Amino acid sequence: MKRPHFLSACLLLSLAFLPMGCSNDEDETYPSIITEFADMKSNEKGTMVSFTTDDGQTYQIANLLEGFVPMALFRVVCGFVPEGQKAKVYQLQGAHLLRDSLSRQQHDPTGVISAWRRGPYINLHLAPLTQGGTQYWGFITDSIHPRHPYLSLHHRQANDPLSYTKDVYATIPLDSIAGYEATDTITLIIETFKGSKRYDFKP
Repeated sequence: MKRPHFLSACLLLSLAFLPMGCSNDEDETYPSIITEFADMKSNEKGTMVSFTTDDGQTYQIANLLEGFVPMALFRVVCGFVPEGQKAKVYQLQGAHLLRDSLSRQQHDPTGVISAWRRGPYINLHLAPLTQGGTQYWGFITDSIHPRHPYLSLHHRQANDPLSYTKDVYATIPLDSIAGYEATDTITLIIETFKGSKRYDFKP
């Protein structure tokens, strides 16, 4: 099955965090927000209409999110509160959709907060050092043993100085890994500021 076209994370400049309303009422309670990676769709008017989490749950978006590229699919980190088959979105941030970078592989170090496999993706919460410049991300298929691909994170710091930490979200579609089968264990090596870190993702 052909994967639908995602917009690159570098185009998601409008996907900033959406602030929650403030109140001085000490008795007011705030909803419990669920934060997950998701695939989010826009309609022909550029309004976000629905999103699907990595466990396959689809929600129609209850609040108005306008001004996006029409008829597009976005990979995002979404903070939301379910309301039956609908959900109210409180937070939204774009995620880098990583592609095979074998032809331009580089392993500049980065911080890593967490990494996990869910549904059809491997998801990463990274913490690179930056001064607001552009960095480049991808993955490299280093080798494929029987039922066990070995990957490494492609990261090019470029000319962005090491200054302050920034949250970066990234995701690897499993069906973009050469030779991948659903029952495979996947190993990912990430070069961090404290040395290489290995993650083994079982099916």
